[in-house]
Amino acid sequence: MNRTVNVNKAFDDLPFTPYQTWICLLCFSIVFFDGFDLTVIGVAIPKIAAHLNVQPVEIGAALSIGQLGPMIGAVILGMVADRYGRKKTMFFSALVFGFFTYMISHITSTTDLALYRFLSGVGMGGAIPNALAFGSEYSPARSRTSMSLFMWAGMPFGAMIAAFSASYLLPNYGWESVFIVGGIAPVVIAVLVLMFLPDSLHHLVRTGTTKSIAKAREILARIDKASPVSANIELTVVSQVKEKGISIKALFTGDRFMTTILLWVLFFESFYLLWILFSWVPTLLKKSGATVQQYSIGFAFIHLGSVVAILCIGRCMDKFNKLNVVKYIFICAFFSMLAFGYFATGYPFAVVIVVSVLAGLFVNGGNSSLMGLASAVYPAEIRATGIGWAYGIGKIGSLFAPVVGGLYLSLEWSVFKICAVNGLAALVIAAFVMLLQRHMRSSATGEV
Repeated sequence: MNRTVNVNKAFDDLPFTPYQTWICLLCFSIVFFDGFDLTVIGVAIPKIAAHLNVQPVEIGAALSIGQLGPMIGAVILGMVADRYGRKKTMFFSALVFGFFTYMISHITSTTDLALYRFLSGVGMGGAIPNALAFGSEYSPARSRTSMSLFMWAGMPFGAMIAAFSASYLLPNYGWESVFIVGGIAPVVIAVLVLMFLPDSLHHLVRTGTTKSIAKAREILARIDKASPVSANIELTVVSQVKEKGISIKALFTGDRFMTTILLWVLFFESFYLLWILFSWVPTLLKKSGATVQQYSIGFAFIHLGSVVAILCIGRCMDKFNKLNVVKYIFICAFFSMLAFGYFATGYPFAVVIVVSVLAGLFVNGGNSSLMGLASAVYPAEIRATGIGWAYGIGKIGSLFAPVVGGLYLSLEWSVFKICAVNGLAALVIAAFVMLLQRHMRSSATGEV
C-alpha cells in the first residue's frame, strides 16, 4: 500500500531521535563560530590597538567595515543554500571563516584587519543562518523554537569558551594565539559537517532525481522506523511559497511583507545593542580598572548568562506566546544595561561578575529569542533565506556599534553613560515587538 509523506511535516508526530540530536549538535557547533569570533576580537582589541599603535576609533572603523562580510554572506549564501543545498554551503562557509580568522594573526595594519574580518565574516554569515535553518528542518514543529535556540546557544557558549581560553592565552602567548586557535577550530568542524551531516531532506525531495529521492528515503528511514527504505512511500513537498524559485520576493508576499519589515528592524536594533556590549565590554572593564584576566573572565561570565538564558528562553517560547516572551526579555535587557554601567566602576569584582551575568542573560538572550522567532515565522522553503536576510540586516546594526562605541570612548564618556544611552535600544525593540504582535494578530497567519 502506497503512503504519501510530506517532508515538511515528516517529524512532527515522531519522537526526537538520537540521530536528530546529532544533527542539531553539529549545527550547534557551526553556530559556535559566531560566539568564538565575537569574543576573540573583543578581548583582543586592547592588545591589537597597542600592537598597531592606533586609537579605539580606528580599530572601531576597521571592525565596522569587517561587519559587511557577515551581512553579505548571510544574504547571498542563505539564498544559495535554499536553492542548491545547505550541507555544502555550510562546509564551504566554515572553511572560509577558519582560514581568514587565522590570517588575522598576521595583520600589520588596520587595513589588514578590516580585510580579513570582512572575508572571514562572509564565511560566518553563510554558516550561521544555514545551520539554524538546517537544524530547524530536522526538528518537529512542537519543539522547533526551543531547538533553534539550543543551536543558537552555540554562540554564547563559543564566546564563553573563547573568553576563558583568552584569559590564559593572551597573557601567556600573545593576542595572535586566539586567532590561530580560532582559525583551526572551524576547519575541524567543517570536516565533521562534510563527513557526518546528512543532506537537507527538503532539498533532496525538491531536486527530484532518482538518486536524491533514494537518499531522502534513507534519511527518513533512520528517523522514522515505520518508513523503511523498502516501503512504498511517496515523498512530497507541500510548498507554502507560491513563487517559483527562492528569492527575496517570497519574504514580502502577502502578510509576510510587514512581518519581514518589522523583523528586520528588530534584528538591526538587537545586533547593534549586542555588539555595543560585546565589542567594548573588555575595553569598558579595562577602563574601570580590570586586569587582562579580570576583563576576560568578566566577558566569559556575560556569555555564561547568555547560555543559561537561551536554554530557558527556548522552553518559554514553546510554552507561552513567543512575542510576549521577546517583549519582556528586552524590557529586562534595558535595566540590565543600566545595572552593568552603574556597578562596573568602583565595586568589587564579584559584583561586576553578577551584573555581567545579568547583561548576558537579557541582552544576548533577547537577541537569541529573535532567532527563534525568525525560525518560527518563515516556512521551510524560505527559512534559510528569511533568517539569512534578517541576520544580514542585523549585521548592519552591528556594523555601527564598533564605530559608535569608539566615538563614545574618545569623548571620554563614563561606562554608565555609554550603557544607559545604548540601553535605550532595548526599549525601542520592545515597542516594535508590540507592533509585530498587533500585525500578526490581524494577519492570516495569526500570532506565533
